[in-house]
Amino acid sequence: DAHINYIDEARRIVGSYGVPQERIFVTANSPDTDQLLNAYQAVLRSPAILAANPHRLIHVGRLVKWKNVDLLLSAIHDLQVEFPQIELLVIGYGPEEQALRKLTESLGIEARVRFLGGVYDSFTLGQYLHASAVYVLGGMGGLSINDAMCFAKPVICSEADGTERRLVKEGVNGMCFENGNLESLKNCLRSLLNEPDKLVAFGQNS
Repeated sequence: DAHINYIDEARRIVGSYGVPQERIFVTANSPDTDQLLNAYQAVLRSPAILAANPHRLIHVGRLVKWKNVDLLLSAIHDLQVEFPQIELLVIGYGPEEQALRKLTESLGIEARVRFLGGVYDSFTLGQYLHASAVYVLGGMGGLSINDAMCFAKPVICSEADGTERRLVKEGVNGMCFENGNLESLKNCLRSLLNEPDKLVAFGQNS
């Protein structure tokens, strides 16, 4: 009777199997953004949860292989000379946590990475997002992009299942890097971290 999909491309893909266009519906996958925007206003009225750092990155998501958090850790390691203040907040639990902690140690960046565990209430999550400069997603995304946008963050991500392109507009509220490509990720990070005005503008566009 109906085919419901997350991305506009579904009209072409599902339609190619002979499904009539009037039976194909696209609905954006999203959390309750009204709740998140209310939490954002509360965060703005509250003391900062962390000291200011213009080069603080944040990742939110389950710690699994396809999130490519290891790619983010490698980027932190490689960019620390260019950006002496660079650090990464990692929010989430998952089976890769211990491996990621060991990688952090082997790269010698323990002082630059904070594993904060799961944060499930919108206000606390918003505090950490608000205290960060850029939301960065190393691999397959999820609702965390919506979260970051509601708290006025620019987004750096790659394209996985296509939902990212629905949210992140290149050069408007974020940047997309080539999937799995460390150099491409670092170039995106450089582009934003070197231009504070762009960070602010992209965040407002989000």
